[in-house]
Amino acid sequence: MKRLILPIIIALLYFSCSQKDITTPQKLVSDGQLVSLPIDSQTSNVSGGLVAFQGEDRSWLFNVNQTNNEVQLYDLGSRKMEKRMIFDLEGPEGVGEVLGIHVQNLDSIFLFGYPSLNLNLTDTSAKFKAKYTYEPPLSYTPAFVYNAHYSYSPILRGDKLLVNTKFGADLREVSDDTLASKKLSYVIDLKSSEVELLPITWPAGYNTSGPKLLDFSMASDGEKLVYSLVADHNLYVADLDGNLNKSVEAKSQFVDQGFPSFREATDRFSTMKYVFASDRYERILWDQYRGVFYRFVYPKVVVESEGEIEQLRRFPRKFAVMILDKELNVLGETLFPENTYYPGNSFVSQEGLYISISHPDNPNNEEDLMSFEVFKLEEVE
Repeated sequence: MKRLILPIIIALLYFSCSQKDITTPQKLVSDGQLVSLPIDSQTSNVSGGLVAFQGEDRSWLFNVNQTNNEVQLYDLGSRKMEKRMIFDLEGPEGVGEVLGIHVQNLDSIFLFGYPSLNLNLTDTSAKFKAKYTYEPPLSYTPAFVYNAHYSYSPILRGDKLLVNTKFGADLREVSDDTLASKKLSYVIDLKSSEVELLPITWPAGYNTSGPKLLDFSMASDGEKLVYSLVADHNLYVADLDGNLNKSVEAKSQFVDQGFPSFREATDRFSTMKYVFASDRYERILWDQYRGVFYRFVYPKVVVESEGEIEQLRRFPRKFAVMILDKELNVLGETLFPENTYYPGNSFVSQEGLYISISHPDNPNNEEDLMSFEVFKLEEVE
């Protein structure tokens, strides 16, 4: 398998060099055709995490199935499952519970547990290759890698693995001054087990109008890190060492200018409404094939019962996807029809932006299939 790595790198470099930067207004369109992958009775068509990987001549999709503590490998071309990588929870080959993965290449797949400190290395044979031990910085969580909803893509540079993190605190009590000192990411030295917090912090002013949610997503184009915060219109750009370079305004046209705070959530229902039904930004994805970023936006919705909230906890009613060029200029924004897609299961491949249709109200949703609609960029005339 190692002999494939160099051709893969050469192919990707060639593709990136021949790629033209998109700078004109764009929208996302689909011809309505579906890509459907068969699943078994122990696999949900709502995935715990999806990771796409482009091989030399095949497009792969990794599916994290937490029910069986396994990672499934699909060939997107043939639409068939090629491998099942099932991992022991305990014992000499135990890796603990797998929450998220990072695919460096087909020979190097990192497995992350949470809230445990499990960090293991495997390959597509599910052979246990290495176990890494580390202690997260004081008051910060273990590496938080989750391949659904908010996306956190680790970056391996030499022996150092950049991961994202959270810090322990009562969200309702965090002052803006305290928040502005808290870091977003750290680096794990896989050889020495040392950890080092990156310089980038939560921006000053984030909690000025009151405490807010503290989730974020991060994507990289290989030259910079781009952070998208749940309740902030701006995007924050850092170099690969985590030094903040600039912030870029990237407001969605479908959300209000201001964000509510926890002060407005005084009981169970209002708290759930705040978390699941208010304006927010979630994942940001880098499209290496077209040289654009996608930022997922969830406009606020009106809810009147906890039953509606329970639905929103897993299946957002409506969302939009912003399209931004490499410099983070907004090229367009597509609002998707309500109750049709599951945007938490979305990924980028050579063919376009895949978005799951596994929404219970979608008539095309089938329980024994994991199905996606593929969206492509189209210039707005």
